[in-house]
Amino acid sequence: MYPPLKSGSLLGGTHTPAGEQKALVLLDKSGQKVIYKTFSAGEVMPTHHAPVDVFVTVLAGRLIITQEDQPTEVTAGDYVIIPAGAPHALSCLEEARILIYR
Repeated sequence: MYPPLKSGSLLGGTHTPAGEQKALVLLDKSGQKVIYKTFSAGEVMPTHHAPVDVFVTVLAGRLIITQEDQPTEVTAGDYVIIPAGAPHALSCLEEARILIYR
């Protein structure tokens, strides 16, 4: 028997909303994670790095993601792929929701 299907809404759809928490791990399987994060306008994530490639997609809002002093503005619908080990930071220009796969 398989575990029950999990569902929810990240953008206010018909399923139960994920809510206002700052971070929610949606899936953690064999060391790989899918993480839903929310940010307030003006919030920052200081420079850090990950040992694996990181895929970030913006569900809502506007942010600047900086990799090695090169800023890239991203908005809803955009995505970035950050190479393993690359130093990167995030600055939120307006309230935002992102999905991270690492």
